[in-house]
Amino acid sequence: MAYCARWRSATMVLAAATFLVAAAAPARVGPNSRELVEVADIEALAPSPDGRKLAFRVQRASIADNSYSIIWYVADLATGTVFRAGDGGEPIYNDGLIEAEAPVWSPDGRHFYHRAHVDGAIGIWRVAADGSSSKPVVVGDSDVESFELAADGRTISYVTGPSRDQIARAERHEYDNGILVDATVDPTVNLYHGGYVHGRLSSQRLIGRWYEHGGLLWRVARVRHRVDLQSSRELSSNVLPQRTLEPLTASWKPAGLRVTAPGGATAEASGSEDEPLLEIKQAGAPVIRCNAAACKDRIVALVWRPGTTDLLFTTQDEHFRQSLYLWNRGATRVEPIARSNGQLSGGRSGSVPCAVTRSNAICVAASAVSPPRLERFQLDSGRHDILFDPNAELRLRAQPQVEQLTFQLNDGGVASGTLLFPPGSPPERAPLFVNYYYCAGYLRGGVGDSYPFAPLVDSGFVVACLNTVPFKHWGDGTDRERAALASVASLVRLLDRRGWIDPHRVGMGGFSAGSEATMWVAMNSNLLSAAAVASPQYEPTDYWMSSVRGRDVPSILKDFEQVGSPDEDPVRWKIISPALNVDRIKAPLLMQLPEQEMRAAIELYARLSNTSTPVEMYAFPDEAHIKIQPRHQFAVYRRNLDWFRYWLQGHVNPDPALAAEYERWNALRQRQVRARAE
Repeated sequence: MAYCARWRSATMVLAAATFLVAAAAPARVGPNSRELVEVADIEALAPSPDGRKLAFRVQRASIADNSYSIIWYVADLATGTVFRAGDGGEPIYNDGLIEAEAPVWSPDGRHFYHRAHVDGAIGIWRVAADGSSSKPVVVGDSDVESFELAADGRTISYVTGPSRDQIARAERHEYDNGILVDATVDPTVNLYHGGYVHGRLSSQRLIGRWYEHGGLLWRVARVRHRVDLQSSRELSSNVLPQRTLEPLTASWKPAGLRVTAPGGATAEASGSEDEPLLEIKQAGAPVIRCNAAACKDRIVALVWRPGTTDLLFTTQDEHFRQSLYLWNRGATRVEPIARSNGQLSGGRSGSVPCAVTRSNAICVAASAVSPPRLERFQLDSGRHDILFDPNAELRLRAQPQVEQLTFQLNDGGVASGTLLFPPGSPPERAPLFVNYYYCAGYLRGGVGDSYPFAPLVDSGFVVACLNTVPFKHWGDGTDRERAALASVASLVRLLDRRGWIDPHRVGMGGFSAGSEATMWVAMNSNLLSAAAVASPQYEPTDYWMSSVRGRDVPSILKDFEQVGSPDEDPVRWKIISPALNVDRIKAPLLMQLPEQEMRAAIELYARLSNTSTPVEMYAFPDEAHIKIQPRHQFAVYRRNLDWFRYWLQGHVNPDPALAAEYERWNALRQRQVRARAE
């Protein structure tokens, strides 16, 4: 009954709006969806051996080119000047993500080396530290997969796989003769050239745990080469042991952090999340434990200060705000170096440490409405400056207001998140969009980059990015989803009491675990008036597609979700499967999925499409878990923005090219209205 009353209220709101195109638009705050896609990211920081320079790369998407520019820069830390040093080539893909490896400096600091994908080949390139040259050192018929520079800088060792011609011939042979479907074949992926491996569309195989993919010839033995850099003469080559499938375990426990100094001392951050432990160990010496208050916070990165016994560590709070500390173990003193209202690791590549020299810590700083830039913290003087800002123009734009929330749940748990809303007076009964997973660094589109936060705020929404609620037990997989529902429900009540939002106009979207949370809220509450997902959920059809004998998916689901096969555990599947609960899903649902995962969601889409609940599905070719093609990201942003504006504001995008899309959505809405009237 509660849902029906709420549905009628929402329907009346939309009917009253009459889908007017000319409604007054809120003042712009920016940035727009194109600018969000094309934000510059700073990666792969590497200080020179003498600590006087820093190499790093800037990666920026281009919607026009549907690719990324990768440029290497060098910062002179003495003068503070930054200059372009060389082109980084095309992206190198690893299982659907772009690799961002730190370069390797020559001992004299005159050059640095990096892998680059240029003209279809992945080789090793050398860049002059003064920016005067960038040229290939090793480029051959086989791609370079990793490399090491000798301590004296005279030789370089690198590992290659099969030649590109071998790979092409093997792929064509399979194409012509048929593909044996065994435990290494993922039937949810196109079997011929189904995804990117290195820089090319390739045929793939499952090579490890869960859904980890590699190239068709991943088992072929690799070859290690050693080359004299002066003469370019190969000094040796040896065949490495043939690759084997990694052990398939069901453990999801994160590993602790450990770093070893040149003198042999090892710093280790371990313990539980509730009781962190930071210690320094050295053979023949007592263990030194840090008892400072900062050492009791969650530690996410460790790095030794070169030439000293000092340790720098990064802590992170429930809002993903990071702080940098220096632990002088000789004086048993911990000093704060930097406190941030966001990330010091940039928020894009996980919890990576700042680059540290004897004198400086250089960090990629980014926060909720502040895009990445390179900041320097001088360790002795305490001075702080901005070294490089590739997003300076974007930073000048007006931005949403920010509030970081921590609030209690009914079960005693604690939730946290970040609110974005238009500048000026507090919002009044605005529509609410909720994204659930985690809220680190610059908030452009949530984890997976699917929901354009700033354009939603521009359109009059309050946007809430909620962090995953911690839970104590892993025994019942629905603990996570129940915590998500409690978090969303508590947030809606809180903002409703403030008068900020209309509780009858709440939308929610998510990616990966956030997608699972979105569908759980849609199945188990009447909170949502519109929803969108960027990933599939666990479904019976997907279970069987992923359970050929030899796959680890059944054992992992048994451990992680406490569910067996649909035949042996139908009651449990009825609890967790959206496809088996389409009668309880009433919020209009937009599914924008990577092609590699679309088939896993076809049962939900098919079942829901045969109800009166509005649903549309889009699949994006050649994409893996995270959609990385810039045009795809832009299309996803545009459609999600229009979807939530349509269902929660009655707004129609006036672009004539979208007329057919709105005809479909109008038909879906009318079918839902007729079904409710019957």
